[in-house]
Amino acid sequence: MEEKSVSIWKSTMLSGVYLAIVTILISVVFYVIGNPFSKVSQYLSYPVILAGIIWGQISYKKELGGFATYGQVFLAGLLTMVFASIISSIYTYLLYTVIDPSLQEQLRLFTEEQMLAKGNVPEEQMEMALEMTAKFQTPTMMVIWGILGGALIGTIVSLITAIFIKKNPEDEIPE
Repeated sequence: MEEKSVSIWKSTMLSGVYLAIVTILISVVFYVIGNPFSKVSQYLSYPVILAGIIWGQISYKKELGGFATYGQVFLAGLLTMVFASIISSIYTYLLYTVIDPSLQEQLRLFTEEQMLAKGNVPEEQMEMALEMTAKFQTPTMMVIWGILGGALIGTIVSLITAIFIKKNPEDEIPE
């Protein structure tokens, strides 16, 4: 059987771009309606990310002629998510530094409101927690954690979905 030479980079980069576009559009919609920190947008993003990773894996398997090992499918899903995370993180950086620099302060206030709503945090601890949170809510840290978090999510999801998407040539039953 002749193996096709298919670039995993090209395939996963394209899938990653499409996934990033969809997740960015979700973010833009919630930003435009005035609720950029909505939990609903996060909950909408999860199935989109899952579908995007699966689509990237299936697309790559098709480019390989319908057969791909577990490792090939896993790597395709992981790279799809990494590319999407890089693009989404660039958007986040631009959103917080160029498009709407006041969003960082809004995020700080939102975080403070969420802590106050819990009501069981002493004032001293709240101040310490807010200081620590502020260090991680800078645009640069959001980019770093966005890419690392995306890679982690991509790894976990790809490890699971690759089990179902892989198709080794020797798995084919001759007729």
